[in-house]
Amino acid sequence: MESGRDMRRLVDTALGRRPADLVVQNGDLMDVYTGRMLPGRSIAITDEWIAYVGSDAGHTVGPDTRVIDAGGRVVCPGFMDAHTHLINYFNMPEFLSYAIPSGVTTLVTELECYGFILGAEGVRIFLNQIESSPIKIYALVPPMISLSPAVRPLMIRPEQLAGLFEDTRVMGLGESFWQGTILTPDDRVLDLIAETQRCGKSVQGHAAGAFDQKLAAYAAMGVESCHEAISTQDVLNRLEMGLYAMIREGDIRRDLEIILPLKDKIDLRRVILVTDGTNPGLLMQNGYLRDVVQKAIDLGVEPMDAIRMVTLNPAEHLRLDTLTGGIAPGRHGDLLILPDARTMKPQWVIAKGKVVARDGQATVTFPAAPYPELLMNTVRVDPVSSGDLGMSQSLADADGMVRTLDIQPGGLVAREGRARPRVVSGDLAADPENDLLKIFFMERLSGRGDSFTGFVRGWGQKQGAVATTLCWDAGGIMGIGENDRDLTAAVNRLIHIQGGTAVFVDGELILEIPLSVGGYVSHLNMAELTGRLTRFQKIMASLGVRLDFAHLTLSVLTTPAIPFIRMTEKGYYRFRESDVVGLGEI
Repeated sequence: MESGRDMRRLVDTALGRRPADLVVQNGDLMDVYTGRMLPGRSIAITDEWIAYVGSDAGHTVGPDTRVIDAGGRVVCPGFMDAHTHLINYFNMPEFLSYAIPSGVTTLVTELECYGFILGAEGVRIFLNQIESSPIKIYALVPPMISLSPAVRPLMIRPEQLAGLFEDTRVMGLGESFWQGTILTPDDRVLDLIAETQRCGKSVQGHAAGAFDQKLAAYAAMGVESCHEAISTQDVLNRLEMGLYAMIREGDIRRDLEIILPLKDKIDLRRVILVTDGTNPGLLMQNGYLRDVVQKAIDLGVEPMDAIRMVTLNPAEHLRLDTLTGGIAPGRHGDLLILPDARTMKPQWVIAKGKVVARDGQATVTFPAAPYPELLMNTVRVDPVSSGDLGMSQSLADADGMVRTLDIQPGGLVAREGRARPRVVSGDLAADPENDLLKIFFMERLSGRGDSFTGFVRGWGQKQGAVATTLCWDAGGIMGIGENDRDLTAAVNRLIHIQGGTAVFVDGELILEIPLSVGGYVSHLNMAELTGRLTRFQKIMASLGVRLDFAHLTLSVLTTPAIPFIRMTEKGYYRFRESDVVGLGEI
């Protein structure tokens, strides 16, 4: 991950006794420590570390020193995304080839996807995959709050944490949904938090919808941050509770505007800008994180404040500020050269003391990430038949009504509903003309292939079926269809290719997006992956789906993070009642 400091070499370089490897001279330094712009500064770097910052680094220049003349342009710290999800569609080399030219030199990622299919071993596999990364990538151990019973044998135990924390790239415990932490008699997550704190590591939070007493109870456990604020008051509530407030601007939500009313009114040093993950199309179009910082500045946030929100603020939060987050001796050589303080278009990106990008193009190669066999065979179920999706008429209530999962406008929240399916040969059937479709979830972890078939509204599809293995907070296959033949075909196709997304219409495979790495990650290059996801959205729209991000909606139908009803292999899970129910007994 990083080389240890050679203190004697750093001292000798700073004093001019031995030459630096790299010197950046004649730059306007954005000093995030004092909040000032310092003109005419130079930075001398030895190996991965900054040895000297001052007005003249000439004493550190030797015959083999690489010298970059900033020409009066702005030099600022490299950007840090303190909350992201990297196991999501794209493979690591493809992602880094876009993220690094955007100025990102540090990433902190959740690992829930690998956790839900491989437990603690998934964390170790990820650490192997990032071993050769040209930038710093840190990981968080997933607390693994899931609605799927099949996940339970894989859940990481407190006694496993110390071993994982021995790797300095593991920063702490990832986001634990507050409902699954404080509203349950099960102390498993509390024990994980206690062990994390005992090991001196960070505890990240997820307090969507929590306020007053519930937010206080959640903060009292020692959670240090929350990225779920969706209003200005939410931001204040979190800051007042002593939490760092992470503001999302990425794939899932774009909430940056909520901090604007706080500008010039409160101290913003505990506010952090994050992506919470991105998608291939967004990455190719906007780059990574620099567009977030640019938007903040364009909306009126002072450049120094905006830069601090992706440098010093997250570094202090994660106790990395002695290593990174600013440009000073003893910190990592992570810095950007920008045209000016208001233009987030890095002309040079330097990470760990090496030039890794210039003028929007990566200057380093990205070794292929290792994918062990264990990660390539995670859809461990037998093929299904149409009979497996059948639902007897007897499952409806006396009025022929069944319970439904109703997707709400926006595509994330779902509520419980009631509907009357068609009856065909004694079985309950979809009624696409009335927006009533079959929804199917099967776990893919135990080898048993436990499954539940229900009904969904708000999806809108008129023909065919779709299925995916990219299921949030569960290891399974989620499918929606207007007929059993296509739904069965879509599910079986994913079993055959060991993960991905498939669309069938009239028995024909219309589109396939392979995600064979754990069922979450594709081997496709970014352009091809983006193209297929774009085609997916267009195909879904042509079939009647009116949701703006159909693939995201399909993926979140298993997560305990979004209310009010979700799918499990045992039935619908209802948040308010904390129970699992079937079609009837409404």
